[in-house]
Amino acid sequence: MTQTTKIKLIKALERLLEGKPENRELRKKAREGKLKINNSTVEKEAGLSVGALRRHEDIRDMVKDKSLKARVAQDDSSESPIDFLQSEIKQLKNDKSQANKKRKEYLDLSRSHEQALAVQAANHIKIVQELMEMLHESEREKAMDKVVKAIPDNLIQGDFR
Repeated sequence: MTQTTKIKLIKALERLLEGKPENRELRKKAREGKLKINNSTVEKEAGLSVGALRRHEDIRDMVKDKSLKARVAQDDSSESPIDFLQSEIKQLKNDKSQANKKRKEYLDLSRSHEQALAVQAANHIKIVQELMEMLHESEREKAMDKVVKAIPDNLIQGDFR
């Protein structure tokens, strides 16, 4: 069984490298230029279940090697796999630094909004306190009960009595 599986996987890898897969979904990706050669696509092209490559270390190594060579061949700027991988690492580092800049920007924005919200909440509490002081003492408790019952998720904590 493993020998036939191995043959299926090798033939599937060869078809993918030629850009002529038999699988309908992979053919569509190949026409669009979005076909990637990895363990999953080789298993799919071979018509095998997910994880069929787990017992075939040699085929996995072959997939990894051939995939890298195919990507190097498609890339005009790199001459060797090392150049290609170095440029990919450089791009990933650049992406990471951009993501960190955005993260810092959004964190600062969030903190400024949090401070603005705190100021607004303090103003709200102050206004409510002043309104409550305008009421007669006998009416204050009834008014506060109405406020609390009207808004059950009232987040503002205040000393109204």
